[in-house]
Amino acid sequence: MTRFNEVTTTVHDDEWRYGEQLSGTVSVMLDLTVIEKAAKAKQDTYLTGVSKTSPTVTVKGGLPLAKITSGTSKGNFGPYDPDATDGRADAVWGLLESDVIETRTFEGFEHTALEVGMRFRGNVIVSKLPVVPADGTPWYGDFVSVDTETGECKRLTDAKPTTSGSTGGNG
Repeated sequence: MTRFNEVTTTVHDDEWRYGEQLSGTVSVMLDLTVIEKAAKAKQDTYLTGVSKTSPTVTVKGGLPLAKITSGTSKGNFGPYDPDATDGRADAVWGLLESDVIETRTFEGFEHTALEVGMRFRGNVIVSKLPVVPADGTPWYGDFVSVDTETGECKRLTDAKPTTSGSTGGNG
């Protein structure tokens, strides 16, 4: 006998996009171990469709991504996190282009990293991103923030390349 006692809802939300998007994506490796090890409150902002019985979770499209610059995942990307100590606090490098569905097993996520599309240019409604970086956060790429209530548009802060061995700042 098969029993089904829970429905898991996955929310697909592209409200962070404003207008037509120019081409502007690159392939990067999204490190899922960073998401899996994050505190539950942060996981709740990164993921949708989470339940005790669901065999999959969805990483939300529009998630600000940052480059991991230290540790075993160096060179991969993970969610921008101002509290991170692995380089992900330095700047937003781009946005996860679309939702990513990942299978969960008894041990955790099925994969440690996945190749995903990262948007490096576009018009965005920053307040609608799954994680909203603070004003003044450095951004790589070519992003314009659009405030749909006031009509105000502003180019997001340009990040400066860090010097070799640097662990923070926009130096």
